[in-house]
Amino acid sequence: MPVTPAQPLDPTALHRDSVVFNALDCTPLPWADETYLGKLAVSGVTAINHAVSISQGYDAAAAAIVGWRHRLAETGGRVFQAYGLDDVARAQREGSVAWFAGFEDSKPVGEDLWRLETLHQLGLRFMGLTYQNRNYAGDGSGESANGGLSRFGRSLVKESNRLGVALDLSHTGERSTLETIEVSGKPVLVTHAGLTHFVDSPRNKSDVVARELAARGGVFGLAAKSGFLTPDGLTRRPGAEVFADNIDYLVELIGIDHVIIGTDVGDERKYSREGMARVRRLYPEIPIVGEDLDLDRIHPEGMGTPADLPLITELLAGRGYTAEDITKILGGNMHRVLTDIWDTEA
Repeated sequence: MPVTPAQPLDPTALHRDSVVFNALDCTPLPWADETYLGKLAVSGVTAINHAVSISQGYDAAAAAIVGWRHRLAETGGRVFQAYGLDDVARAQREGSVAWFAGFEDSKPVGEDLWRLETLHQLGLRFMGLTYQNRNYAGDGSGESANGGLSRFGRSLVKESNRLGVALDLSHTGERSTLETIEVSGKPVLVTHAGLTHFVDSPRNKSDVVARELAARGGVFGLAAKSGFLTPDGLTRRPGAEVFADNIDYLVELIGIDHVIIGTDVGDERKYSREGMARVRRLYPEIPIVGEDLDLDRIHPEGMGTPADLPLITELLAGRGYTAEDITKILGGNMHRVLTDIWDTEA
């Protein structure tokens, strides 16, 4: 359990002075305007894994990286495309944001490994192995068959290790997840998921997965989605304390060195009733919104926009976590694991 510090922490100062790495954001390009940039500034985030593609083909996914690159060039350096941990250090020095390109699915690679190297050259640094459905690599968490990795998937894992692409298993099925952890020569990530201990959904991760992930050096980030965090999250909006409850359990389960932040909030303007109805239709296993399509309940109270990231620091400080523990969760653990993943000489 967290240990109460000898003197009260100042959450605002701690958040301001820490490297804050949000392991998953997914704001669409049309909302990458001054309003969104203002939310990033208030959030105090140092670096972001930004999912620019969910389940697109190669051409569209590559174009998404380039489109974001051009948009970021218009920010005057406030947010810049990043390629490695030196850029995170630069962002902290400058008070800017290091933006890393990520995908939520390996669908852009198709069944051609050469595409991954090309995408890496464009700046791809994070990649979900699958989204909800089956692809050439393996089964997503929406597939009831729960098949494991394909032969191609095993090759893709090895190629990701070679190039230094961090693999994200947030949307990957149980068996495919466990097999990836076993096959990978590098630690892997769950950037934005919940725990089946709290909500028994195939979109969430079991204690077995969390323990195996940590045993191989990986890290786990909790999504700030009400339906992921508490059983009645789709019918009653919970307070932010439910997020801290999940963190407490995860810390007890796998240790403080394997917990990160991956809110998956994104700019709230992207949500619409029509869009959420489509998500429910295509991916009914994702507990993101209730039948009434009430958008206000998607996130816990006080966690609904990218600007709300400092609340996590306040929650942890209020629970008695030490400054050292909080800085690990905010960015230290992510920095450590990426040092390993991106060291392609190892």
